[in-house]
Amino acid sequence: MKTALIPALLLLLGASPGAPPAEPGLYASHLMVDQEVVVAARISGIVERILVDRGSAVSAGQTLATLESRELDASVRQAKEDMELKKAEYGRAQTLSASKITSTQDLDEKKALYQVAVAVWEKEKALRDYAVVRAPFAGIVTEKYARVGQRVIEDKGEPLFRITAVEPLLARVYLPEEELLRVKVGDPVEVTAERFPGVRTTGSVQFISPTVDAASGTFQVVIRVRREAARKVLRPGIAVKVKFARSESR
Repeated sequence: MKTALIPALLLLLGASPGAPPAEPGLYASHLMVDQEVVVAARISGIVERILVDRGSAVSAGQTLATLESRELDASVRQAKEDMELKKAEYGRAQTLSASKITSTQDLDEKKALYQVAVAVWEKEKALRDYAVVRAPFAGIVTEKYARVGQRVIEDKGEPLFRITAVEPLLARVYLPEEELLRVKVGDPVEVTAERFPGVRTTGSVQFISPTVDAASGTFQVVIRVRREAARKVLRPGIAVKVKFARSESR
């Protein structure tokens, strides 16, 4: 009876009778990137132009789309004209104050009005700039939700694009705590695509968790993976095997 239970127990534990042990220093992972965000408009408006599509490579700050901005442009011009008027009035007050023709109080009031006008102009310019939807960092447009003529509402945070960074390419693995003294930052590793055994690259240990998870007895290690132009299959989400160079305990 006990003999009959052994195969069943091995099956439940994910092993099979007579199966060879896993290769030492080899761990399964998936490639990932640090940054991936959904880009939304910062103000309400109508989408006027879309300048990128799915698969477009973008740089940080690059324009992705623009919203209609005629009203915003008018507000900027009006604020600028008011600012220039207040500036001229403040300048005249300075001249009169220097000649002792006007009071210090009047000069302070003109200065305050000018400063308020400058703040209003800067605010209107910032709102106008929000009509331009920009990439927050360099990467690839992995999804495009925006449509020309679409009305977006600021409070709803409606997604317009998804941007995924291409660098750095990373892999995360969890090592048993007995490996803690055998791995250090900078250690070289080999990375192989699980379903494409011929696709290989190298990497190095970028981060080692300062803590060990008590429940699993493992600690996290993050690998920076070398991206090679000839290894196009190596991209975020793909399953890989990470092999550590064995080193002596210290």
